[in-house]
Amino acid sequence: MNTTAIKALERALHEIDGIQNAKWGDPDFEGLRVDIKTALDSLRQQPVVYNDLTLHPRLMREIAKFPTAAAAAKAWGISRQTLHAAVNGTGDKPVPPSILRKIGLERVPAGLRQYREI
Repeated sequence: MNTTAIKALERALHEIDGIQNAKWGDPDFEGLRVDIKTALDSLRQQPVVYNDLTLHPRLMREIAKFPTAAAAAKAWGISRQTLHAAVNGTGDKPVPPSILRKIGLERVPAGLRQYREI
């Protein structure tokens, strides 16, 4: 959600900056610019939290850095089966901490299958 909000605010700021007849001295206009910049800075400071659905694309990007999934598993010191289960969401188990660490994430202690960057 943070990335969606950041992109929306960036588009709004870009549109405001592109207005030709803008009165830069107008307090309402300047206040809007300041509010958007403040919101962007605030959102960027919050840690990104992943869930099972948003974790999958990140996992796939990390695996794609290797020639094959088997090569990724070998480099990460896990079995191909463990990696396959994590990628396909096999079973009710969350992604193992060993894989999370390899892709720069950890489980949120109080979260139900939520992960954050480490």
